[in-house]
Amino acid sequence: MKVLTSDWKSSKDQLTFVRKQVFIIEQGIDEKDEWDEHDEDAVHFVAFGTTAVPTGTCRLTEDGQLGRLAVLPAYRHQGYGEMLVTKAIQVARQMGIKTAFLHAQVDVQTFYEKQNFHTDGKMFLEAGKMHIRMERDI
Repeated sequence: MKVLTSDWKSSKDQLTFVRKQVFIIEQGIDEKDEWDEHDEDAVHFVAFGTTAVPTGTCRLTEDGQLGRLAVLPAYRHQGYGEMLVTKAIQVARQMGIKTAFLHAQVDVQTFYEKQNFHTDGKMFLEAGKMHIRMERDI
């Protein structure tokens, strides 16, 4: 298991493969909500297992927002999500970011709490799903 740091141009095929499977096909998120202007400038992370097939993705924007964390169903609960968050936090620290934040789907809030994120409890609708803003100091 490993996580590679990349950019949109270099890893677009792997990133779009995982995100399309998880967000568009599995969760039914509209494509216009999935692809945005932040992809071009964000730092991207791609997780791999023992093959060349990507298992998960995540991105980090310059303002410290983690987003688009997705792990393919067959690879969940095996540590890929934690590895992606750990790598993103490590890179955020190297970028001089003091506080990382994210918009978590409410059903995965406990996953992020285990990664030391906390929330004020306010929920909101984003891309047709209920989310909650979470943050952590780096």
